[in-house]
Amino acid sequence: MDAYTIRVMSFNIRGSSRDRGKRYAWANRAAANVATIGRCAPALIGFQELQRGNLKTYRERLPDYAHILGPRYGNRIPHDFNAIFFDPARLTVLDSGGFWLSKTPERYSANWGTRVVRSANWALFASPETGLSFLHLNTHLDHKSRSAREEASALIVRKLAEIREDHGYEPPVIVTGDFNCRPGSLPYRNFMEGGFVDTYHAAGNEEIEDANTFHAFKGRLYREAHPGRGPRRIDWILLSDPRRRLLAKSHSIVRDHDERSGVYPSDHYPVLAELVPTG
Repeated sequence: MDAYTIRVMSFNIRGSSRDRGKRYAWANRAAANVATIGRCAPALIGFQELQRGNLKTYRERLPDYAHILGPRYGNRIPHDFNAIFFDPARLTVLDSGGFWLSKTPERYSANWGTRVVRSANWALFASPETGLSFLHLNTHLDHKSRSAREEASALIVRKLAEIREDHGYEPPVIVTGDFNCRPGSLPYRNFMEGGFVDTYHAAGNEEIEDANTFHAFKGRLYREAHPGRGPRRIDWILLSDPRRRLLAKSHSIVRDHDERSGVYPSDHYPVLAELVPTG
C-alpha cells in the first residue's frame, strides 16, 4: 500500500446489546469483527450502531486507534453511536462536532416519521503525510421512514456546507454511513446533486447482483426480497472534492470471513475505499 493512500472504512457492526443468547451475539463474533478490521488496516473508520460493549472490545483489541463517539442516537439506553475511529499516527483532529437528524439538529430529537432518534458525527482531520486536511462525516439514516431518509440526507448536505463555510475553506469531504436505501434513491441523489461522488462507482465498480452490503448474517446465501430494485448496497463511502485533491483508487465490499463457519463479523459487510492524493 502506498504510504500516502488513505484507507477509509464504513462498517455497521450491529450493537453489542443485540442478539444476546443467540448465535450472532457480539461475544461470538467480536474476534472475527476485530480480525476483519485488522486485515483491512483502515486509517479512518465510520462505525454505525457502536455501543459500549463494542467500544470495550475495540479499546482492548484495537488499542492503536483513537476515537470520537459523537452524539448518541437511539431511543433508549444503551444508545448507539456513529463513532469515528482513526489512526493518530497518520491523522490529527483539528475540530469535531455532531448534530441530530431532525428539524432541531442542535438537540436530541426526531422528526419526519422516523422510528429512531438519529444523528451524525463529524471531524476535521489533517493528514501530515499528504499535506491535506479533510472533513469526515459518519451517519446512519432511518430504516423505516423514506421521508426521514430524504430530509436527513438533505440536512447533512446543508450542514456540511455550513461546516466548510465556518472553517473558511473547502476541504475534501468524506461521508460514510448506513443509508438504508439503494443508489438511485432520492437520498442518494441528494448527495450526488450536492457535489458528491460514490467511491464504489468512481473506482470502476458496477451494480452487479451480489453487490449487497447488507446480508442478514447469511453471507453469500442472502437473497434480496426485491431483486428488481437492484442489489441492497446500502452502505456507502462518498467523496466531495471539487478541486480533485483526492481520488478513489479502489473500493471493495469486504467479504473476508469464512462462510463455512457461519460466524460473520456483522449483518453488514464493511466497505473499504482507498483514496489517494493527486498532488
